[in-house]
Order: sequence, then structure tokens, then C-alpha cells
Amino acid sequence: MISFALIIPAAGSGSRSGRNIPKQYVELAGMPVLAHTLRAFAGLENCTEMIVAIDEGWRTTAERCALGLKDVRFIEGGAERQHSIARALADLSGAPDLVLVHDAARPCVSRGLIDRVMAAAERYGAAIPAMPLNETVKRVSAEGIILETIPRAELRAAQTPQAFRRELLVAAYRYADEHGIMATDDASLAEAYGAPVHVVEGEPDNIKITLPGDFKRAERKIAEIGRQPHDK
Repeated sequence: MISFALIIPAAGSGSRSGRNIPKQYVELAGMPVLAHTLRAFAGLENCTEMIVAIDEGWRTTAERCALGLKDVRFIEGGAERQHSIARALADLSGAPDLVLVHDAARPCVSRGLIDRVMAAAERYGAAIPAMPLNETVKRVSAEGIILETIPRAELRAAQTPQAFRRELLVAAYRYADEHGIMATDDASLAEAYGAPVHVVEGEPDNIKITLPGDFKRAERKIAEIGRQPHDK
């Protein structure tokens, strides 16, 4: 059975969420968002460890999110998402076959999606889930003038979890550090390193909580999933 380690960058403030605490700690259906996210992976027997990069000021709250779960460790995150993941990679306690990176604020990820991404990463080395775009996409200048209309058939909206062979992701992060490359997702670093990244079909319910209205949508989905609150 192929093994994997999970990295969750959770050190951000989530300022666009409209809440007065980081969005990963907002309660949904009886548990913080991060607690739901951890539980989406906790039952997978081939998961060797879960490393969560956090703001140290929220350590007590973060640790409560992992009550009753095994193999969860919290480390101090960096100033940027990429720095947090680099620290987590350096802190891996073993040598899993794959490393999965998942957003703390995507609590509705399904087992089926995780399995699809892992199978593709095992086969190709790197894989991400992504969704087609429904809207017409424009590239616009700083002055608000349309520069071109981009064919949407060629475009996808990336999701997580993103999965990589461990040695590939480590090499991609080393390459990024050596060349001063910063990116908003791990697939971009793999691309910069020269590794092909395979795309599997994402899921519309794999919601990333970003804006105030996303909380209600995620809460409805969590109610459908039926996760139970942990003991407080």
C-alpha cells in the first residue's frame, strides 16, 4: 500500500473571510473548520503523519482541533504559505511515498477525490484536482482595459489536495529556494522545476472557504457528510 504524509498550511489570517479570528478556527457544525479538515484524512490507514503549520499564537486552539486524532503534529509556520510548507517538508519524520498538501480551509474534501489524486500522483509523480471554468475569462490591463479573451476550454481552477512523490516535491522546493521562486500553490513549483503535473477532475463541493458566504455553503455540505463534533 502506498504511504503518504499530509501537510496542512494553517498559519494564515484569512482576512477576507469577514471574521475576527482566522477562518480555519471558525466553528462549523460544532467543530472548527480545521477539525473537519483533519478528520477528512484521519481515517486513512496509509497516512503516516499529518503536519500542520500554524501561527504559534493560535497553538492551543489548533491543538484542540486534533483531539482524539493520532499522528498529528503542529509546527510553527512561516511568513508565507510556501515557507510553511518548506518547514513541514523539512520536519517529515519518515520517508512516505507521497506528500499531500491540502488547504486548511477546504473541510469538505471527499475520500474519492483524495484517492483519485493519490492514484494519479503514484502513476505520474505529481497530480492536482481542478475544475473547469464556466465564465468567459478576460485578461485585463492595470487600467481596466481588456487585453485578450482566453479560451476557457484550456483553463482550470486548481484545488487541493495536491499530491507529489516525496523526492519530487522536496527537489521542487529546493529549486524554488535556490532561484527565488514564489508561488501560490505547489503545482506551480513543480512546473518551475520542470516536472509534468497531471490534472484529475475536481469536485464542486470541495469548497475553499475564503469569503463570508462560503461558511454557510460549507456548513450545509458538512451536515450532509455527517461528521460528529469532538469532545470539547
